[in-house]
Amino acid sequence: MLGVRSESVAFRRSKRQGLTMSVTERYMRNDIPCGLHGCRTCTMNAELARKGVPLLDVTLGQILVPDASAVSRFIALFEQEDELKNLVFCQTVIDALDRRNRTRTMRNVRKIAADPARSSVVFANEVFAQTRVHGKSADVDRDTRAVVRAAEWYRQHLEAQNKAQRVVILTQREVYSAEHGVEVWRLDDYLAEQHPKLVEHFRAIEQATQDGDMDVTTMSAGEFAQARLQAKAQGSYAKHYSEGDISDGLRNGTLVRGTIRLRAGGGMRSESQGVIERSDAPDIVVVGRAALNRACSGDTVVVRLLGNSESSVGEAKAADGDDDDADDAADSEDALAVEQIEAGDEAPVVADKANLATAVHGVVVGVVERRWRPYVATLQADVAGGMRHLAVPVDAAVPKIRMHYADTAAIAGRYFVVAVDSWEADSQYPQGHFVRALGRIGTLDAEIDTILVERQIAVSQAALGFSEASLREMPVNSAERPWAPSSRDLEGRRDLRDTLIFSIDPRGSQDIDDAVSMRRTRTGFELGVHIADVAQFVQAGSATDAAARARGTTVYLADRRFNMIPEVLSERVCSLRGGSDRLAVSVIWDMDHKYNVKRTWFGRTVIRSACEMCYEQAQELLDGQRKVEGLDPKLEPQLATGVKELTTAMRVLRSRRRLGGALELASTEIKFAFDPQTHAVAAAAPKRSLEIHGVIEEAMVFANAAVARRIHESFPTAALLRRHRSPTADRFERLQRAVRARGLDVDCSSNLALAQSLQRIAGEAGDADMAFLVKTMATLAMQEADYFATGDCATEAFAHYGLALEYYTHFTSPIRRYADIVVHRQLLAALQEPSETPKPTELSQAWVGTTAMRLNERNRQSKLAQRESTELFQSRYIAQLSGDGQHVVADGVVAEVRTNGLIVFVPKFGIRGPVHLRDKTGHIRLPLSTLTGRPRDADTHIDGCSDFSADAGRLSIHLPIDAPAFHLGGGPNVAFSVFDHVTVLLRVLETRRRRAPVYMTLVSRASSNIRAYRSTLAPLDRTFRVSAARPTSDQDAEPAEPKGPSKTTGVQKPGPAKPSPDYYSVLEKFGQLSLLETTHAAQML
Repeated sequence: MLGVRSESVAFRRSKRQGLTMSVTERYMRNDIPCGLHGCRTCTMNAELARKGVPLLDVTLGQILVPDASAVSRFIALFEQEDELKNLVFCQTVIDALDRRNRTRTMRNVRKIAADPARSSVVFANEVFAQTRVHGKSADVDRDTRAVVRAAEWYRQHLEAQNKAQRVVILTQREVYSAEHGVEVWRLDDYLAEQHPKLVEHFRAIEQATQDGDMDVTTMSAGEFAQARLQAKAQGSYAKHYSEGDISDGLRNGTLVRGTIRLRAGGGMRSESQGVIERSDAPDIVVVGRAALNRACSGDTVVVRLLGNSESSVGEAKAADGDDDDADDAADSEDALAVEQIEAGDEAPVVADKANLATAVHGVVVGVVERRWRPYVATLQADVAGGMRHLAVPVDAAVPKIRMHYADTAAIAGRYFVVAVDSWEADSQYPQGHFVRALGRIGTLDAEIDTILVERQIAVSQAALGFSEASLREMPVNSAERPWAPSSRDLEGRRDLRDTLIFSIDPRGSQDIDDAVSMRRTRTGFELGVHIADVAQFVQAGSATDAAARARGTTVYLADRRFNMIPEVLSERVCSLRGGSDRLAVSVIWDMDHKYNVKRTWFGRTVIRSACEMCYEQAQELLDGQRKVEGLDPKLEPQLATGVKELTTAMRVLRSRRRLGGALELASTEIKFAFDPQTHAVAAAAPKRSLEIHGVIEEAMVFANAAVARRIHESFPTAALLRRHRSPTADRFERLQRAVRARGLDVDCSSNLALAQSLQRIAGEAGDADMAFLVKTMATLAMQEADYFATGDCATEAFAHYGLALEYYTHFTSPIRRYADIVVHRQLLAALQEPSETPKPTELSQAWVGTTAMRLNERNRQSKLAQRESTELFQSRYIAQLSGDGQHVVADGVVAEVRTNGLIVFVPKFGIRGPVHLRDKTGHIRLPLSTLTGRPRDADTHIDGCSDFSADAGRLSIHLPIDAPAFHLGGGPNVAFSVFDHVTVLLRVLETRRRRAPVYMTLVSRASSNIRAYRSTLAPLDRTFRVSAARPTSDQDAEPAEPKGPSKTTGVQKPGPAKPSPDYYSVLEKFGQLSLLETTHAAQML
């Protein structure tokens, strides 16, 4: 079987070792099968067919042998076009791709060879004695001769069996000669002759890759590695077009202008990706740092359009090689932190080939306007001495920044702010300068400051105080002189102090800006929504108004908030506190007994809230409980009546909106409880959903919609409204595929159809977690709601998709939203309140439109800050629970399938993040715990896994032949589908440059599957190959054995990793493998 030895040479490049050469020994064989179906000579083919390995189809009349130039540059064509069948991928081509670290292309080759419909194989010509070619394997000409020799062997092999088959070599090099009847065609000529419909696809890929080094045959592996090193040293980019060229290109349509957003997690690494969104045409995708050409997120850029094949351009970025990631990510654990923080570094699986065809790609040729901002960064750890340093931004979408700084000891291990000054074409990184230090990495205040700076909320927490000018405008409110409305304040106001009004808010709320009332009348009911009259105290054009407009919103973090207006207003004078006279703007409806509105009144009022209730107290009243803790027993009966009647009315109003298509979407909000002494997280849990939450929400929606109609009537072009645009059908494709995988269906043709589908799925699924995730996926598929001036779009575009309303605005929270203050002023102007009529500019379409755009950005940044603070405290809480080596194990649900693993949602902690099952090099990293169910096995990976297959709803991995699952009667594959229940191990990854994220490792599938293995697996788990995972922190020491039993939140500490088999034992085991197993592995490359 074994014969002459040969060597394969490859060059590798990494950050730590630089350029290295690796040599692999190979032994020649004489029994490699051809892979032809029905071949009488190669007896192993029948056995391969029985195993399910695809074989070549002799009825097709020809065999195609693409060489490295065709495969490396046009793999997308071979992958996507099913018409190209009977392909023989030579091992020579696989080796050429491997020498360039083209793992993505190799995976695509494997995918084609594993598809029975393609009738294609991988031929191990490099270890087959009859196709052996002498020479260095890294030599391009030698590789060409190897492919020709393999094709000639196939031709002779077919002739010996009297089979009339064409053997065609496909290349993109100059046509070379071959013997024994083998034909050599350029790929484009062959397509024009045999498959003319594919020529357009070929041209698109050719154009998209013309500026790259996709073709691995243009230089040797050594030349390529040296060129990459030289290019890295030079760091050069293409020069931007001149203003004249840009103007001409925009005018004739060859260039496109837009704002680019970089995909978080990409940075300027090889997989960087930017998107330019367009409302009237497909979005433009820019892939790779060369194509981004120094563009940063938020820049206004000019783009030259390429082809329309996403996969082809995806190959362009893969040409840079996966090892470049290690060079740009300063440390391995830091790179992993980026992946975890961004919840997956690879895009969701897109299975629809039509979507790939409609994608538009481009290259940045100019930057019209820079949107650089101050960036929080840390010092690259391996840079020591001197004054030139690299700052590593915490935002992974931002490249490293070169800066000068003398005292590195003062900023080592600390966050600091850096500003970008320029980015020249001959510089790999932009040039910037140090601005100021923030604090030590990992400390709470430094992490909060980082969030505020990154979200452009403030330069620090201290900067969020109010100016002296603003404080001088505040009313006096002290213990000695508590504020009370004056007679002048009461002029023109409707007095409602004798009406039973109450507020319902989260426990401990201080900024109470809404209250409600509900009472019976002779003809039906009177419903009132009463909102704090902030506009009375924040005059247009004042210093406080300027500060509120600049902030846009109150910023709520997990443990603190930063007010939009001073506390004397937000927590005292404007806050609708119980038992105090307060100024309000009210909406009051007269309703009949069926809750149909007969008349609506708007105006200024003075109220006295009878009670400040929290949601839990109101819910207890609604449930009929008596003697609710914290409520006045004398007042309780009236409050109970008011709450119950309000609830009855809101149920009717909500049902009407649902009939119109209103959606019930999901929220993953997490509530934290803090230790008052240490400020440590004492508990964390998803926010409890009560019916009373929906009652108050419905009342506020009802008021907002009424005010929206009123101000639009008075200011048809300048009313500040809020819309929620209908999502496009393609945004729901992931949801639809996932639900269909479970045998269900979802209709997304309209909001009503979607609402009915979600309600039906909730009833049919029989799984509360699945129903919740379906709602979450529907939420993520939608666009964000935004503010707008009514004159900036057509009336039919005013609608709010999620709420199923034609008109909507924000009126009910002026203490915490500036938009509501503007709407209050517009409403009062509409009611002809001359003393509070806004300045003419504030009723102009231009002013409202500009303000709306700013508020949209401020709201978005505030939401991101809130999310990041939640993630910060989730991380700190998991770190606390993991103390003393305890593992935190929790149940989760598969939310998405990705090309490198799963996205899992853990309801207990509200954490959503990636579970990586394949690394960047393509190696499958399936934890042993998947089979054993033991958390201590989560860091040990099963060697020999293959056939990693992922689509939109399912991921499967083929286990090695010696995996215990076979011995226990289990199947050969481990599979995961969207909505599957899994168990994960939660840990915190300590990094030196970014917030320590929570990351997950798969422990087991659904518990019912695990029990089948546990009973007999113990004596078998050492009979097959495993490898230990790399350390996930700076400490490489082996952990100690646990001293006590496991606790509820975790299991025992993991023991020392099992030793890997030595080299000779591996060789011995390899020698014992059957030919069938060896060939099957080769076919499954």
